[in-house]
Amino acid sequence: MSDINKITFIPAIEAFQDSLIAPEPAIQHVPGWYKDLALYGTSNDEKNLNPVNNIGTDGTLVATKKCMPFFDALTAGYYYLLEDDLHVSLNKDGFPTLTWKGEVMLIDKRPTMEVAVPDNCHQLHFGFRMNWFYRTPPGHSVLVTHPMNRYDLPFYTLSGIVDSDIWGLPVFFTFFLQKNFQGVIPKGTPIMQFIPFKREAWELEVDNSKKTIEEEEFKAEKRRTRVTGYYKKDVWQRKFFRSKHAKRKDFDDSVNL
Repeated sequence: MSDINKITFIPAIEAFQDSLIAPEPAIQHVPGWYKDLALYGTSNDEKNLNPVNNIGTDGTLVATKKCMPFFDALTAGYYYLLEDDLHVSLNKDGFPTLTWKGEVMLIDKRPTMEVAVPDNCHQLHFGFRMNWFYRTPPGHSVLVTHPMNRYDLPFYTLSGIVDSDIWGLPVFFTFFLQKNFQGVIPKGTPIMQFIPFKREAWELEVDNSKKTIEEEEFKAEKRRTRVTGYYKKDVWQRKFFRSKHAKRKDFDDSVNL
């Protein structure tokens, strides 16, 4: 018996199922700008580490490419992908029009505006149409959110948590479009990120005991045993969000972590 949890996506429009794009692991869609980031400051040369003071790793000029929490957020879960090219044009008043050529419905617009809108976005309440049901094991929900750390995209998708073991209903998921964008959002663009998690009870506690503080300070100081990369080499745990329908690749090599 397999101990791997499964998230299942089921096409919601049987007649168009051949036109739909199934969600895929987020790690299969690492953006080019991330792959092109330098490891150390402005290049991949270790001379740019520049540890010039006495505080070890805090003095090294490592870049975002070395931040594993950033990478884990970028590649967590599964991406829902745009199922057609989405054309965005602006009229003389700067009002956007969104169009696509295929028969599968992509976008809806709501008549009400009930939540705060980012300052750089149109005051319009758009919705991405979801064309897939989704199902998780008992006791598991999904966080559906804007693709994390993907602020290169010309829209912001709002977040929601769905108890998808009971009802993973396709709906219109709200997004806001940036005012300065016109052009094409290409087919296959990630528009939502699905991150499954187990529902469990949590309780907040504040522990200011000397013993606990010293334990945490000791762990913090251990990072200085390496010039760089302590978290990745000694702490980081690989996260697996796979697809049954695709072969696993060595993504560490493909993004040069």
